[in-house]
Amino acid sequence: MSAIKPEIDLGNRQLKNKVLLTLSVVILCSCFATGFHNISIGEPSTKWVAASQFSLGTFFAYTSVSLLLGRGKAWFNCSIVYAYIGLIIFAVIIFGIEKSVSMWFFSVPVVSYFIFSRYHGFAISMLVLVLFVYLRIDYNLYEAAKAWNNTLINIVLPYGIIVALANAYEKVRLQNEWKLSEFALTDPLTRCYNRLALKSIYPSLQYAQQHVAILLVDIDNFKLVNDCYGHEAGDQVLKALSGLFLEVLGEKHVFRIGGEEFLLVLEGEAENCMVLAENIRNRVQTMGFCYGNENIPLTFSGGYSPITEDSALTNALKSVDDALYKAKSNGRNNIVYL
Repeated sequence: MSAIKPEIDLGNRQLKNKVLLTLSVVILCSCFATGFHNISIGEPSTKWVAASQFSLGTFFAYTSVSLLLGRGKAWFNCSIVYAYIGLIIFAVIIFGIEKSVSMWFFSVPVVSYFIFSRYHGFAISMLVLVLFVYLRIDYNLYEAAKAWNNTLINIVLPYGIIVALANAYEKVRLQNEWKLSEFALTDPLTRCYNRLALKSIYPSLQYAQQHVAILLVDIDNFKLVNDCYGHEAGDQVLKALSGLFLEVLGEKHVFRIGGEEFLLVLEGEAENCMVLAENIRNRVQTMGFCYGNENIPLTFSGGYSPITEDSALTNALKSVDDALYKAKSNGRNNIVYL
């Protein structure tokens, strides 16, 4: 299983779903309204158009209900936004580029940047701008009384400003979101991921394609280190041990979930994982940590348990915590395997 970066939802996902729901409802209403209108005309050709509009409306009724129930799917993004753009183009073609309905084109950059990535949003915005300008030129080009470039500056300039602002806002938003996520998911002392990050990444551990186990580690007699050498020494011990864990396992596999407790994620064959756990324990007891002129012996006790699909996080943590308690009762500096 490849390491997956923990994620945290800062509210953007819910807001995007609300925007998608609104667009989906708008498309739904438009499809049924135009469908009923075409039926009322009574001509055979319009009935086929109405049938296609009702079919499309039914599809967006499905997306609307799914989003309302919190069951949105990834492909809804493209389906809804592209349909929204298509609805604008359809309305412009029907009513004419010279009508005020063409002003809906200016909403495309805002919607595209908000729903998609920066590059995806920029590509869609530029394609729509090219189409917007083409339709305007084509409307003016073949009539001598009209200048082909009439009002183009009033299209390109404000549209370009909207794209530039949307791009700048999205860039800053992504940077701030990354920083906030790092603060929320990272322990400030050891730079390891924290309990919230573990909660985020745990589902990927449950459904991994290979054997995954967790090892709950508690530093033996850590309170004595703080009492005898001070809390600064305790902080240095935590940094040293977390550095060792990160060196052996990598940053996506080490979590500080308590004061002197770390949870380590081990991957591979079951026997190899247990061997790795013992190797880590041996490296800790032989690492020779020095604080000032004092040599501080370090060991840890651990509780080990494999992860299965039906292992909820709370249950998994309770299991390894019970095993850790047994390891402490057995005299410390050992690991109990479940």
